[in-house]
Amino acid sequence: MSSENPVETVQRSLRDLMRQNAGNGRLVVAIDALDAAAATAFADGFAAAVGEDGTAVFRATLADDAGDVREMLVAPFRAGEPFGNGDVAPDRAVLVVDGRFLHAACLRGLWNWSVWLEANPPFGAPRPELPDAEKRYLREARPKAAASVIVENSDPAHPVQVFGDFC
Repeated sequence: MSSENPVETVQRSLRDLMRQNAGNGRLVVAIDALDAAAATAFADGFAAAVGEDGTAVFRATLADDAGDVREMLVAPFRAGEPFGNGDVAPDRAVLVVDGRFLHAACLRGLWNWSVWLEANPPFGAPRPELPDAEKRYLREARPKAAASVIVENSDPAHPVQVFGDFC
């Protein structure tokens, strides 16, 4: 049995995948889930993994209504101008944003790379009825198809990267 923390192992693997596929510079990463608390917890750990080599990492949590995220957060971050609390990102930095509905059509183009956290009930357990807004989001935004990576996070202590075939 491995003594490594499975959460840290997955987050480091995702960090390496992000670096391989998203390039360098000022990168904006979205961690999206229907469960806002799960997204925040995962994003905090992912940000820590990204920062292990000294990369400048910034964090933001968005409310469901993130109307000014482009103007107030992402555009100034990418331009190296003050954003959020007045921070200025160096040339090589990562902004990790978490929240719900981050793969909506109006936000999708903001992210250099994104993670969709999937959470399913245990086998045999009934699937809970989702509120209409969440059903509509899953149907219209199709976050599993839009995300760079899918992580099955039903057990947050043991997340697993999912390789979906969308053919």
